Amino acid sequence: MKGIVFSFNRNSSSKNVRLPQLGSLIKGYSTTLAFVGILLAGLVFGAFYARSADSSFLKNIDLIFMTNLDARLEQGAFGTFCACFASDFMFLLLVYLFGLTLWGIPFAGLTVLFKGFGTGLTAGYLCMTYALSGVGFYLLVLLPGTFFFCVFLAKFSASAFECSKSILAATLKKDLSVYSPRRDAIALSSKFLTALISTFLASLLDTTLWTLFAGTFKF
Repeated sequence: MKGIVFSFNRNSSSKNVRLPQLGSLIKGYSTTLAFVGILLAGLVFGAFYARSADSSFLKNIDLIFMTNLDARLEQGAFGTFCACFASDFMFLLLVYLFGLTLWGIPFAGLTVLFKGFGTGLTAGYLCMTYALSGVGFYLLVLLPGTFFFCVFLAKFSASAFECSKSILAATLKKDLSVYSPRRDAIALSSKFLTALISTFLASLLDTTLWTLFAGTFKF
């Protein structure tokens, strides 16, 4: 009898468990989703711009984005890792610095937009220049690490946005009695460290895929 009563109470209590609604999830992650939208907008613009981009422009941005495939293929594993990490770290550092300023909100958005633009430009350039080989190369070698980094970039950018917004609000209200810049800076720096580790892992993934599969494509 005790077993039956216990089973009945357990089943009845489970009815009180409610799954979170989609609207509340979207509201809770609205800033992150906004930065995802900015990334996607930049990606689309970059893909279309790749049609009219000349070779000199592509060479100038090769340090930031992998638009010179021939030069990249000649690098070793260490050179590939350094190139990938340096490029992603630059965007991450800019967002972090903008998050610590009261005027950083629009610039953080522009940084994420430019990252999306470069991602779309690289994808469009490879697809138009090398056809199916370029598509396969991008999907198999470049996309996994890029996707992994962009997810954490959007999430970290949302944190930088909130930090910059807090600084701006406290400055406009001219009431710093309840505002703790040290607390916000420490919180953002902690998230920056997490994003930095994610950047390292994304670069390691890029390097592994380059080492394993880049040589199988004929350009």
